[in-house]
Amino acid sequence: MKTALVLFLVISLAQCKVPLSLVKFQAIKFVTASNISEECAADLSLLISDLFGLKMWALKMFDATGKINAGMSNGNLHFFGDFDLCLSIKENTKTRTIEGKYCTALMRVNDEILDQAKRLLNLQYLKLVYSAINIQIAFNDMQNLTGLVGICVPKSCSLDDLEILARHVERKLKLPINLSFLEEMCTYKNQPTNINTLDLITYCGLILMGLLLVGSTIYDVYLHGCGVFRIFSMYTNLKKLLDKAETKKLSCVSGIKVISSLWIILVHTVLIASLIAKNLVYAFAEWRYTPIGMVMWSGPYGVDTFFALSGLLVTYTYLKNCQNSSIGLLEFYSKRLLRLMPTMTGLITIQSSLLKLFLDGPNGQILLKISVDNCRDNWPSMLFFTFNFMKDAKCASNHIWYLSSDTQMYFLAPIFLFFITKHPRKVIAGMTVTFLFAVGYSVAVTFIKKLGFTIFDWNCDFEHYLSLSTIHRLPSWLTGVFCGYLLQFKNVKIPRNLNNCLLFVSLLSMILLILNQVSLLDEEYNVYRAALWNGLARPMWSLALCYIIFSCASGHGGIINSFLSHYVFRVLSELTFSIYLLHAVFVAGILGNTRQSVFFNNRQILLNLVEVYMYCLPASLLAYLAFEAPFLSLKDYTSRRRKVMAEKSS
Repeated sequence: MKTALVLFLVISLAQCKVPLSLVKFQAIKFVTASNISEECAADLSLLISDLFGLKMWALKMFDATGKINAGMSNGNLHFFGDFDLCLSIKENTKTRTIEGKYCTALMRVNDEILDQAKRLLNLQYLKLVYSAINIQIAFNDMQNLTGLVGICVPKSCSLDDLEILARHVERKLKLPINLSFLEEMCTYKNQPTNINTLDLITYCGLILMGLLLVGSTIYDVYLHGCGVFRIFSMYTNLKKLLDKAETKKLSCVSGIKVISSLWIILVHTVLIASLIAKNLVYAFAEWRYTPIGMVMWSGPYGVDTFFALSGLLVTYTYLKNCQNSSIGLLEFYSKRLLRLMPTMTGLITIQSSLLKLFLDGPNGQILLKISVDNCRDNWPSMLFFTFNFMKDAKCASNHIWYLSSDTQMYFLAPIFLFFITKHPRKVIAGMTVTFLFAVGYSVAVTFIKKLGFTIFDWNCDFEHYLSLSTIHRLPSWLTGVFCGYLLQFKNVKIPRNLNNCLLFVSLLSMILLILNQVSLLDEEYNVYRAALWNGLARPMWSLALCYIIFSCASGHGGIINSFLSHYVFRVLSELTFSIYLLHAVFVAGILGNTRQSVFFNNRQILLNLVEVYMYCLPASLLAYLAFEAPFLSLKDYTSRRRKVMAEKSS
C-alpha cells in the first residue's frame, strides 16, 4: 500500500518540475504566513514535512483528500476522497497526538470563468435535481456550479482556520475556484453527539413506550388478560392487522396504495441518488427517456392517486357507517387525529433525536442539521397540518406537506358528506362548482405566474401556488368523493363491452399522461399548454383511476381486480401511511452514509429502491404497532365503554 501511495505522490510532484525541497519549504512558509492558529499551523507544517518524508500517516491524509475525477462534463462534481481512511488516522508525536478530521468543502467556480464552465457542464440538466430536492444550503445553487470535495486535515484545524487558509490560497495562487466550509460538514473519530435535554426526554419516552408494548404483549399472551391493558399488545394488534387484511372491503384499493407508495419512494430515491451521481447529465438528458425514467418523472401522479383515494375512502366509509348509526363531528375528526398525531409525533421524534445516532458519512452532519432544523422550526405547522401554507419552509422540502393538504380537505368533508344522502343533487352541484373553481384557479395562476408544468420546471413558486396548494389538489379529491358516493349503489350492472372499453380508455389515458409528461420536456415553454396541463392533467388522472376502482368494486375488474386485491397488497396497504412518513428518513440515511459517488443507472436505482423499502417495512410495522393501531384501539374501546354506560343508565 505504501509503495502505491509513494508512487502516486512522486508522479504528482514530478509534474511540477521543481526541486522537492523547495516545494516543501515554500509550502510550510505558505501555511505559516496564512494567520491560522498556532496549533493548526504546526500540525499542517508537520504534515507537509512528513509527507515529503514519506511518513505513512501523512501519505494517508493526502490519499484521503478528494481529487478531481474524470467526467466533470457529465456532471461528476463531487470528489469525496476516503472518509473512513481520514477518520482512522492517528499519529503520536513527541508533544501531541494528531488525528484526522474529514471536512466536506463547497467548491464553487469563480465568476471569471462561470459562463465557460456552464457551457462545458450543460447546466440546464445539472441544476434540476437541486431545485427538485430543495435542500436550502449553499451547495444546491447550481447556477454557481457548486461541487463537493472531501478534505482530510488535522483535527486541530478549526472551521475558521480552514476558511482563512482557503482564502489565503485563492488570493496568493489566483485560483479560479472558491472553497467554503460549514461546521456541520466536518467530523472526526469519536466526535461527541450533541444530546440535549429534549433528546433525553425523547429517549426516555421511547424506552417507556417499548416497555409498555412488551408488558402489554406479555399480559395478553401469557396472562390472557383483557380490557384496556391489551390495547398496546403487539400480538393482538398484529392479529387485527392480518384479520383486517383478510376481510378488507374495496380490496382493489390496497394494490393501488402499495404501488403508489412505491412510486413516490422511487421518485425520492432517484432525486437523492442523483445528488451523489457520477453521471448527472446522463440522468437528466438521456435516462429520463427510458421506461423507468418516464415512470419516475411522472411520480407526482402518485400523490394525486392518494388524494383521490382519500376522498373516495372517507366518503365510502362514512356512508357505509351511517347506515348503522349517526356519526357526529367530534367522532369524525377524532378518529382522523388519533390515527395521524401519534405517528406524526413519532416521525418528528425520529428526525430530531434518533437520526443523529445513525448518520455517519461525508454528508451525514449537514443532512442531520437540515432534518433537525426542519423539525425544530416547523413542528407546530406539521402537527397542526398547515405546513403547505408556509412558503418559506425549506421551499417545502418536507414530504409532510401532503398530510397537511389532505387533512385540510378531510376537515372540509362534512360540508359534502353530511348532506349528500338527503340532498344529493344540490351537493353534487356544489361539488361540481367547487371542482370547476379549483381547475380555474390552476389555469389562472399558471397564466399570472408563468408557471411550468413538468417536474423540470418546478421551483418554489410552482410548489407554493400549485403543487402544495390545497385548491390545486381539490379536483383529485373531489373526484374520489364522487366515486365513493357512487359505490354505495350496489349491484350496478355495466355491459361487458362498455366496461372493457372504459377500462381500456382509463388505462390508455394514464399511460398517455405519463408519456406526455416526458415527451414535452424538450418543447419550448408555452403558457397556454402549461395552463391547460396544470388545470386538467391531474383531474383526468384521478377520473381514470376512479373508474378502475369503480369497475373492480362492482365486480367487473377481472384480472385487474385479482391482481390489485392480492393478500400481500392488502397487508402492506395498512402500512402505507407509516411507510410514507418514514421512507424519507431512510433515503436521507442512504445519502448521508454513502462514501463515494455512484454511477447512475437502472440497476443502481432499483437496488436503492429495494434497500429503502426493506428498511421501511419492519420500521413501518413497528410504527404501526406502537403508534397507529393502539390509539385507534383506544378510541374504539372508549366508544364501546360509552355505549355500555349509556345502555346501563337507560
